[in-house]
Amino acid sequence: MNKVCYNDPSRPKTGLVLTGGGARAAYQVGALRAVSDIIYRTECGNPFPIITGTSAGAINATVLAAYARTPRLGIRSLQKVWENFSVDQVFRSDVWGVIRNTGRWARSIFSNDYHRKHKLALLNNQPLNDLLGRVIHYQNIQESINCGQLHAISVTASGYLSGESISFFQGNESIKNWRRYRRTGIRAEITRDHLLASAAIPLVFPAVKLNREYFGDGSVRFLSPISPAIHLGADRVMIIGVDPVRAEGAERPTAVQYPSTADIAGHVLDSVFIDSLDSDIERIKRVNQTIKLIPQAVRELQSNLRPIETFTICPSQDLSQLASKHFHELPGIIRFFFRRLGIGSNEGSTVLSYLLFESSYTQELIRLGYQDAMVQKEDIKAFFQ
Repeated sequence: MNKVCYNDPSRPKTGLVLTGGGARAAYQVGALRAVSDIIYRTECGNPFPIITGTSAGAINATVLAAYARTPRLGIRSLQKVWENFSVDQVFRSDVWGVIRNTGRWARSIFSNDYHRKHKLALLNNQPLNDLLGRVIHYQNIQESINCGQLHAISVTASGYLSGESISFFQGNESIKNWRRYRRTGIRAEITRDHLLASAAIPLVFPAVKLNREYFGDGSVRFLSPISPAIHLGADRVMIIGVDPVRAEGAERPTAVQYPSTADIAGHVLDSVFIDSLDSDIERIKRVNQTIKLIPQAVRELQSNLRPIETFTICPSQDLSQLASKHFHELPGIIRFFFRRLGIGSNEGSTVLSYLLFESSYTQELIRLGYQDAMVQKEDIKAFFQ
């Protein structure tokens, strides 16, 4: 069988979009492993020359970009990290760490300007800071760009002052900065701080200052999560989401009690990480339909008018229900703290599904991602051909 070289300039550029979702991002690793297994016999080079990510998806994207010259090794490295995850690698889960962080909130109640001098957040993510410094070789990104195995990578964060979604990109010199309504693309050298900013879930993790502004999770107010890949030159896009497939016309649930704090927080997190992606996919499909109605001669005059093929892989099961089975894996002090917020094995499972960085849960997500992608094996082959 003849091998396909993905670095052939005549081939359409394939973009990979990895959405946010905290611990749910482990699902992406399983799906990527399946895609690798499906196409590896015919591949030569990096199948995703354009990689974009937000929040936890930005971390996965940066690892893949650093391993662009050896993509299968990059996926295996990601899998090794996610399969052995524990919450103490992401946030302080020891008794003293939790008490100290909670004490800051208590002190802020009695001080008018305490919050201006200290980083207040529900959890202390210093362990994640340390982890990102150890596992990612950021200098490899530019080396992959220089040798042609990577066209560009983008990491998006949300500016708390400007209200804009800023996509920091590192890539080929031909790529220019862009500006659209409430979203901007800026050339930068991707660092650990960009990842911490993109993954800083509001109130849960502290904001990060980049240049002159503080930034939080890139999924917040990000109205067009697929757009960075298109701006970077992608002709077709594979999207790996973390929202389960929902049956059309499903019966609406009936409320039996007032929603807890965790229920409300889960609803907010779903709106942050999920809703904008679904609407963006719908928008691209409508634009593609419109472009088909434009005569070919006119399209040739307007080089920026081109249909964008999309392919989506998303969970076949409710990740919140999967998370609730693994609540007991959390450290005792974290279980106690979460229960005070209404998060447990029987309630608040949506929030739990984003914060449960424990290996038993992440391993199950990796298996699910692999299975869901394998179900679409023939479609994935067709997409790359």
